Amino acid sequence: MIKRLLHISAVAAIATLAAQDATAQTRAVAIRNATLVPVTAPRIERGTIILRGGKIEALGANVVVPSDATIVDGTGLFVYPGLIDAGTNLGLTEIGSVPGGEDTREIGDFNPQNVILTAVNPHSELIPVTRVDGVTTAVTNAEGGLVSGAAALIDLNGWTATDMAVVPRVAMVVNFPSANPGGFGGFGGGGQQRSAAERRETMNRQVRQLYQFFEDAKAYADIHSRAQGLKSDQKFEALIPFVRGELPVIVDAASADQIRGAIAFADSLKLKIIIRGARDAWQLAETLATKKIPVIVGPLTQAPANDEPYDLVYANPGVLAGAGVQIAFQSSDASNSRTLPYHAALASAYGLNSDEALRAVTINPARMFGVADKYGSLEVGKVANVFLTTGDPLDVRTHVRHVFIRGDSIPFTDRHTMLYEKFRARPKKP
Repeated sequence: MIKRLLHISAVAAIATLAAQDATAQTRAVAIRNATLVPVTAPRIERGTIILRGGKIEALGANVVVPSDATIVDGTGLFVYPGLIDAGTNLGLTEIGSVPGGEDTREIGDFNPQNVILTAVNPHSELIPVTRVDGVTTAVTNAEGGLVSGAAALIDLNGWTATDMAVVPRVAMVVNFPSANPGGFGGFGGGGQQRSAAERRETMNRQVRQLYQFFEDAKAYADIHSRAQGLKSDQKFEALIPFVRGELPVIVDAASADQIRGAIAFADSLKLKIIIRGARDAWQLAETLATKKIPVIVGPLTQAPANDEPYDLVYANPGVLAGAGVQIAFQSSDASNSRTLPYHAALASAYGLNSDEALRAVTINPARMFGVADKYGSLEVGKVANVFLTTGDPLDVRTHVRHVFIRGDSIPFTDRHTMLYEKFRARPKKP
């Protein structure tokens, strides 16, 4: 009898905790008297936005605040949708000089079966540092080889990588070969620089291999859809939605020759591609616009070569956007993913329209990766990834005051604040 009563008590306690947890998850947060910047619609002065259950429940100038809401005073502040880094290795690397903290590449040229999400460390010290600058979502991917694997779109909050996942396999990453030193295929074994003819031959061989691999994958996908009992091939299986054009292929290509090659590659195989890196994309702006090929630019903190115009890197995004190319920005570096807004700011100082610069770190990447119905702007029903600032997030003088990811308030504690407090409190000499 006593055991039965204890069992009933335990069940009742669990039910109570579950009910309390459900209540906490459905409790609203109301941000009042702030300037709302939806990105896809005009600004709303002295507006209110309601977050509930991880979604945006309401927003506008005359929104009624629910009685159960936690109030956040937004007076003098601006509310923006969370920023999206369109290319980083956040969660895959911690300290570059320590091999045990690196999980950014696999051996071999063709690894489409790699699902990068499985390697993401949700407890990386770099994640809290990144999100306090308003970056709430990122495309993280491996590197190396010709086909690096499937990139993942993640929110920067969660106990596990699965918790963080928005789209576990959001795009396939391809490195288009280059004959230039420092580019893919530019150096031989042992670090020995090879002649221009040798580099060109290596590049041509790699291009042929890339075409053949994708052609074989397309053939496999075609047979797979019609045949029963076909022996499974892990690599080709992973490529099926990409060779069918259902999901995008990110092609990392910097030079004009690489970009031309990537366009021809996509046309030949009927792939849905996104060009990334795209340092010389300004030379092909009209072609990219006509073919409606999106471009991810950056990082913009690179220096032009000695024989290049001083503003080549910085003006590239403005030229592309001016031609009608949909652009987004990448940090391309886990340690500097937090600087994403300043890449867009630098471009806006060299000709990129400021509104387009904001779109390039919000709604544009959401559209490129097929999640614009959930991310990239302040709209009812979208995921509650928002942050509050004292001004324009692309201005280095602006301070971020609050960050919400999936409606959860994110604490402003990270490695930086911990070290600051530690050394601020160090003992003074008598």
